[in-house]
Amino acid sequence: MENEEIKKEQPQKITTPVAIVIAGFLVMIGILLTSGGGTKVVKEKTLSEQVGVSKEKLSTCLEGIDKEALGAKIEASVKSAMSAVPADQRGTPYSIIIGNNGIKTEIRGADSEENVKKLIADVLAGTVSQKYEGEVVENEEGDHIYGNPNAPIKIIEYSDFECPYCKIFHATMKKIVIESDGNVSWVYRHWPLHQNSFEKTAAAECVAQIKGNEAYWEYSDLLFGLLKTAADPVTNQL
Repeated sequence: MENEEIKKEQPQKITTPVAIVIAGFLVMIGILLTSGGGTKVVKEKTLSEQVGVSKEKLSTCLEGIDKEALGAKIEASVKSAMSAVPADQRGTPYSIIIGNNGIKTEIRGADSEENVKKLIADVLAGTVSQKYEGEVVENEEGDHIYGNPNAPIKIIEYSDFECPYCKIFHATMKKIVIESDGNVSWVYRHWPLHQNSFEKTAAAECVAQIKGNEAYWEYSDLLFGLLKTAADPVTNQL
């Protein structure tokens, strides 16, 4: 009799299936209380929306942009800048360091921060071991400039938003300009070679037209972030 009374006083254990059901019920109640009974869907912003350009404005700009003219402008710029580089040796990123003393040298590929800084010092000192021999146009209409436009050193880079090496060098260049204390400016010029590159190029140009230079550079950083998100069409993310 005593054992039976003890058993009656002991609380019943909740089995695992019952616990799961209860937990699910509590979660459902929480959702109803916080969302008013409706389904709350969080829509992720497109890249342009993240820099203050609506998806509608970007779409309108992309529909109106003369892609053939943009492509021709890029081709002419690349051809002139790399006129001394054999066609089979051209690639992205490709950069030209220009000093206000008239000395120029080139960087082929995603060079290290240390080497870029050494080349900058060589240009300023007039001691470059390999002078740039191309015919780069130092100031093109629509250039995108990061840093002090009147800096004693200008670096013009030809890059591709779909190039993984360009992504690495993009971060390197940004760090160099920021740490230069106004002594280095960076000009970003397009050379879209990979799949989806031209779509990103056109979108970046639209952001610059709509929102300006600062938004362009913010957008460029975001575009390089799309390198590993190929699951969705890139045009849906711009």
